Amino acid sequence: MEGHIHGVSICRIAPKISHLLFANDSLLFCQASEKETQEILEILKLYAEASSQCINMEKSSIYFSSNTSSHKRELIKAMLGVSEVERFEAYLGLPTLVGRSKYHTFSFLKDRVWKKLQGWKGKILSKAGKKVLIKAVAQSIPTYIMSVFQLLVKLCEELQSMCARFWWAQVENERKIHWLSWDKLTRPKRE
Repeated sequence: MEGHIHGVSICRIAPKISHLLFANDSLLFCQASEKETQEILEILKLYAEASSQCINMEKSSIYFSSNTSSHKRELIKAMLGVSEVERFEAYLGLPTLVGRSKYHTFSFLKDRVWKKLQGWKGKILSKAGKKVLIKAVAQSIPTYIMSVFQLLVKLCEELQSMCARFWWAQVENERKIHWLSWDKLTRPKRE
């Protein structure tokens, strides 16, 4: 079946990828055509027979590129017996698609950090408590995503600003005075 499925590539000179396997998940890439859909079905059937495993198509889903016609989408979904994935769903906590607007794609990080900080804002925390909250919670939230994606500087600065506002504030309506620059405040203890 080699050469019967055309995978995808990130640019014209990059190699084509027809599949990615992770733990018990399989991602298959092909052109939206009846011929390649039939090839996928035959491969899945062969796999099921060889491994004695059943493939649950109800738990499977499909994603189409924006230039695939609605008629072709419906035909392929019917052939495979799967549902279509929405545009901005996540996989393993990461966005499946990062469009041109990276800021919009990763803006959920700001919401998550803000909710964590606001949840603790009502409680009067000592400086040590605030430091622990910032380092253990607020700064750890984007760490996993930053291990996979490079975040925009603007988004990082906004996350940093939220932490600084939380650090210097005492109560909600109090004017926040930043007594030290954030760069000096975040130096290692030995300095």
